[in-house]
Amino acid sequence: MSLKVVVVGCGKIADGHVEEIQKLPELAQVVAVCDLEPLMAEQLAERLGVPRFYGDFDQMLAQERPDVVHVTTPPMVHRALAERA
Repeated sequence: MSLKVVVVGCGKIADGHVEEIQKLPELAQVVAVCDLEPLMAEQLAERLGVPRFYGDFDQMLAQERPDVVHVTTPPMVHRALAERA
């Protein structure tokens, strides 16, 4: 069984996280990405073949129920997002 991974924050660094996770399909799968700007999330999902995207972090957590959350936002919001996850 592979881990369900989500990524919050769809800036440039998120691509690297998704690409590395995708190298280990037997261990983990990126099931969704999220960004306050939904277009950013949609573009990342389309570019890297992620099945779902969200503009709302709490909705993503509720819908996806991930095992792992990669926080790739600006550092000042890391703690708040990690605590919510």
